[in-house]
Amino acid sequence: MTSPSPLLKVNVITPHSGLDAFREAFQSLVGNFTPARRLAWRFFLRDTRAEHRQSLFGYFWLVVPALANALTWVFLNGQKVIHIDSGGVSYPLFVLTGTILWTAFNGSVMSMLGVINAARGTLAKVNFPHESLIYAACVKSATDAALAGLVLLPALFVFHATFRSEMLLFPIAILASLLLGWALGLIVLPIAALYSDVSRALQLILRFGFFLTPVIFLLPSGGLARTLMLINPVTPMIVTGRAWLTGSPEGTPAAFMIVFAVSAFVFSIGMLFYKVALPHLIERLSG
Repeated sequence: MTSPSPLLKVNVITPHSGLDAFREAFQSLVGNFTPARRLAWRFFLRDTRAEHRQSLFGYFWLVVPALANALTWVFLNGQKVIHIDSGGVSYPLFVLTGTILWTAFNGSVMSMLGVINAARGTLAKVNFPHESLIYAACVKSATDAALAGLVLLPALFVFHATFRSEMLLFPIAILASLLLGWALGLIVLPIAALYSDVSRALQLILRFGFFLTPVIFLLPSGGLARTLMLINPVTPMIVTGRAWLTGSPEGTPAAFMIVFAVSAFVFSIGMLFYKVALPHLIERLSG
C-alpha cells in the first residue's frame, strides 16, 4: 500500500464556536477595508448615475422632500390653522432645521434596509467584500443629507440668523442622526431581508415617530408627551442640532453624546452580525 503523496494538500473542516465566527468576521472587516471602500465608491457612483440618469432636475429631488415638508408646516402655522411656539426662533428656520435632521435619520434607516434586497442577484453569484454594500449605502445617505443641508445656508441669511460659533457644530448633528439611523437599520437588516413585514412595520413606526419627535415643535415642558420624547433616541439629535444652529433653548448635549456613543457601538456590533449572518441569508434567499 503506497503512502499518500506529500504534494497532496489535505483540508480538514471542523466546526467552530460562535466566537470564532465573530473573530473571523472582525478580521475580514479589517483586512478587506481598503478594497471594500474602493468597491463601495464604485457602487455609489453607479447607483447615483443610474438613479438620476432619467431625471430632469437630478439632485434637486434630494432637497424637495425636506423643503416641501417644512413649507407645509410653515403655511399651516402662518395661516393660524395650528399655533406652534418656536422659542423665539424664526419658525421657518426652526422647522426646516428639524426636518433636515429627521430626513437624515429616516433616509439612513431606509438605506440600510434595502441593502441586501437590492443586491440579491449579485450576492449569490459574485465573490466580493459584502461590507462594501453597507459602505455604499452610508455614502449615499450621507451625500443626500449633506445636499439637503445646503438649503440651510441661504435660509440663515434670509431669516437673519445671528452667527454663533456653535453653528459650526451642526454637521456633527447631521452625522449623529445618520449614525443612529445606520445603527438601527443595520441591526434589523438580517430579519428585514427575510421578512418584508419588518421593513413595512418600521416605515409605519417612522411615520408615527415623526410626531413623537420634536421636529416641528419645541420639546414639551412636561407631561406624558415630554416623557415619550425623551425616551425617543432621535430627540437629542434634533433638539441639540437645532439649538447649535438656531440658538433654540432646548438643547440636551449630554443626552446627545450618550446616544452618539451608543449608536457608534451598536453600528460596530451590527457590522459583525451582518458579516456572520450574511452567508446564511444568501443561502436562504437563493434557495
